[in-house]
Amino acid sequence: MAEPKEIVVTASKQGQPLSRYPGTARVEQIGAPGLNAERGTAALVGRLPELSSTNLGPGRNKLFIRGISDSSFSGPTQSTVGLYLGDMRLTYNAPDPDLRFYDVERIEIIEGPQGTLYGAGVLGGIVRIMPNRPDLENFEARASLGSTHTYRGARGYDAEGMINVPLWKDRVALRIVGYEQVEGGYIDNPQLGQRNTNRTTIDGARISLEIDPGDDWRLSAMGVIQNLDTGDGQYAQRGLPKLSHNAAISQPHDNDFRGLNVVIGKSWRDFELTSSFSIINHILDERFDPARVAGPGTAFDRMSRYKMLVHETRLSSRPGAWISWVGGIGYTDSRDRTEQFLGALPDPPRISSVQSEKSEIALFGEATVPVSQRLSITGGSRIVRAQVSGEILGNEAEPTRRQWRVLPTAALSWRPHGRLQAFARVQTGFRSGGIAIDPAGSTNRFQSDQIYTVEGGVRFGDAAPLSGTPISGSAAIFHTGWSDIQADLLDAIGLPTTLNIGHGHIDGVQAAINWRPDQELSFEGAAFVNQSRLDSPSAELMGLDNIPLPNIPRYGGRLSARWARKLSDDLTFQTDAIMRYRSGSNVGTLPPLLLEQGEYVETDLAALLRSENWQLTLDITNVFNARKNSFAFGNPFTASLGDQITPLRPRSLRVGISFGF
Repeated sequence: MAEPKEIVVTASKQGQPLSRYPGTARVEQIGAPGLNAERGTAALVGRLPELSSTNLGPGRNKLFIRGISDSSFSGPTQSTVGLYLGDMRLTYNAPDPDLRFYDVERIEIIEGPQGTLYGAGVLGGIVRIMPNRPDLENFEARASLGSTHTYRGARGYDAEGMINVPLWKDRVALRIVGYEQVEGGYIDNPQLGQRNTNRTTIDGARISLEIDPGDDWRLSAMGVIQNLDTGDGQYAQRGLPKLSHNAAISQPHDNDFRGLNVVIGKSWRDFELTSSFSIINHILDERFDPARVAGPGTAFDRMSRYKMLVHETRLSSRPGAWISWVGGIGYTDSRDRTEQFLGALPDPPRISSVQSEKSEIALFGEATVPVSQRLSITGGSRIVRAQVSGEILGNEAEPTRRQWRVLPTAALSWRPHGRLQAFARVQTGFRSGGIAIDPAGSTNRFQSDQIYTVEGGVRFGDAAPLSGTPISGSAAIFHTGWSDIQADLLDAIGLPTTLNIGHGHIDGVQAAINWRPDQELSFEGAAFVNQSRLDSPSAELMGLDNIPLPNIPRYGGRLSARWARKLSDDLTFQTDAIMRYRSGSNVGTLPPLLLEQGEYVETDLAALLRSENWQLTLDITNVFNARKNSFAFGNPFTASLGDQITPLRPRSLRVGISFGF
């Protein structure tokens, strides 16, 4: 048997082996139990209990790691999770674009604030999607088709194709991925006499070019496009027939993403140079029914435009070096404009327009130095100069605000023997302040927030798949302190606003274990316990101490089992069973949105028959058709009534085929 390939955490920017990384990190392979390409981010959230999400619908959600959650709504605050496609940063203060995971090699997740290596807005951690790079030597093509049937809902389908063409063997290659998907709706609107209104269509493409000019130089370019359109909200209302809500108008949502990334690299014997440039253009449009506050025949529209330019140049040690290090310079410029319209259809008048610009330039460095064969020390810091400016339509431009930040990190790693590692780490992060509109329609300035996390953990066994160790796993305990928490909230009638709500903390314990009793059977388990509190509310919120932070289950877990058997030299049968549990949480931090959600168990089953060139799959999600409330929010203008629920997607069966050469 060939030696198992060691897993490398490239998101550390130093190419560190997972078995030696001094912190909590995971590397997930597409095709792991429950992690299917066509489900996008929802599949990743289902696989990792410590990764949570709101559930407004595809392309509308915020991601959270380790209980670091500010609010249920996407406003001018920066995301708490850094989301990357390779070296391309996908979001700054926009919701997750929910890119599909077609032709993706793996997904890396680093937990805890990552301000030292990644700068502002990564309070919870990093999710880095690593697509397959063009193959310079071999022609390759693949296609897949799937049909989905949802209980008491509309049918859906998905189709994907990939082609890899060496244009100049060993020198230049092109890789193209294209896909189209329809998620059938399952929510009815009796008021309009419509069925299955929340139909979602997704189409996208990714084009990658790889050039090897020789002398260990490399040049790569990647362009990404995805259009996501949903016909209506996916929430339901209590007191109505199941899986239905009443609204006077449809409430559609569009999320269109465009991105371009260029990377230039050079390798020497002892170190590597990487220089990355990214341009992002992200457009979101959404509509809600405001009839309760604005009368019949009205609409509330919000149009947001995000543009981002990101550059980073870094030098790092080669993977496997005795001293692991990285240092570089980074620059980010994010510009966004949000316009809100409220009034009579068909053209509601504009009520506000806010545009802002956030930029940062930084120097950073981090190194891991072995003190002995068993003990190593990690230290690093980032020096950031951040700048924020903005303007509200009809007002004078806001004065530009500037600040300097120092974001240190430190860690210890001890390896008493080759298959056991203990570590301790301190990490820091921050988000810049900004401007928003308060309920009276005037300027509201919110300040920067800061965060630190202290964690300790162990990792044991071999991280590499199919290794000789039957049991492997990890465990960690952490404490997080969060100051001047920024939160996107709703005012008394349902319009969004942003405040610093005070100081809080999150304490947690998490563990994961893998057991492989033989070559055919394997088990995985993971669990967490979180406790969060708003310790010192801001002056406007006095009396609301000890309220938990939103959207984060207090505890949860996941179990999966896989059995695989070779039927012949070229044929394998495999089956997976997966069960997830999430306890309750609140949709918001403040009344009237202290509404319970969660507390459900969801079960999935899957089977596949695979040969070298083709694969047949059968997947059943939500096998027992659980209809628990996953998210107690859908329409901001009626959310305070407390009758909104977001049911789990009903039991769905997907049949798929893929083939390639």
